[in-house]
Amino acid sequence: MKIAITTDSPWLESPVFADFSRTPCLLIVDVDTMTCTSVAPPQTPDADCELARTVLAHRCEAVITGKLSEKAFDILADDGVTRFLASNMSAKEALMAMEQRTLSLIRN
Repeated sequence: MKIAITTDSPWLESPVFADFSRTPCLLIVDVDTMTCTSVAPPQTPDADCELARTVLAHRCEAVITGKLSEKAFDILADDGVTRFLASNMSAKEALMAMEQRTLSLIRN
């Protein structure tokens, strides 16, 4: 299973970035092997939608982030990607919280 996480830098120890559309880095984590792939986000006016499509292209089942735009939310939700809200924690801590089912869902 793959999870996308918005982060400050390409490591699991990096903090979860608070704004999906402005993230400096998108980590794609294969939770079965804990291997990470770092994806540079697009620098375009439609970056949030392109980033959401990147999550879909990597076949991620969930995304861990902060704020999501309505457009990005719709793209992810329409494809069945679960959206989790994480703040004040590292990507690694957020993954553990997701597994323990203590992260909040982004429902709208």
